[in-house]
Amino acid sequence: MVATEAVQAAKDYILELFQDEKIARVGLEELEFRATDEMWEVTIGFERLWHSDSPARLGTVLLAPLAKPRRTYKTVCVRDDGTIVSLKHRDVSVPA
Repeated sequence: MVATEAVQAAKDYILELFQDEKIARVGLEELEFRATDEMWEVTIGFERLWHSDSPARLGTVLLAPLAKPRRTYKTVCVRDDGTIVSLKHRDVSVPA
């Protein structure tokens, strides 16, 4: 498997897994091949509109079109044969 195939497998997995959440702007963030176990670590970022900075949930729903979504990051481990092994949340903290 080459890098582009691993990335596509990870994106397809994310899109399928989160399809009910209507995620947007799905894109590659990081990619690493671990030769020791022939595993690709693919970090995919995407946006969830409901994951806004608004403190009031009702306000978030009513103002959804105006909400500023935050990016969510997930690391998908893909074996060199294309098998998805795991999905983990990737915490990317940005200093305030």
